[in-house]
Amino acid sequence: MILDLRRCKLLLTIVLSFVGTVMAQSSSSLPKRDINAALVAHDEELLAIPRVVAVYAGDLSDPKTPCLKIMLACPTPEADRDILRQPEGYPVIVEVNGEIRPLRSPIVF
Repeated sequence: MILDLRRCKLLLTIVLSFVGTVMAQSSSSLPKRDINAALVAHDEELLAIPRVVAVYAGDLSDPKTPCLKIMLACPTPEADRDILRQPEGYPVIVEVNGEIRPLRSPIVF
């Protein structure tokens, strides 16, 4: 009887520990604040990475899931290493778009 009680306690401890770990991992990956606030918080950090030419808020292929989109002039190992994978729980999409430059000189009035 005492052995069965100890086994039950041990099993309950293991189950509760597992559930707590899973809940902590899933809640930490959920976005904590609005996508635009997350963008403002991380845009300077992301734009400081060499070859990053733009950062903006967008959606994944389903229009319900917001994400951060990062435009690269060209892929580099440094950019791949330094770009945050899920800042504040939001997914990141990296697009290689090339250099961004004006098509013509600006008009001066």
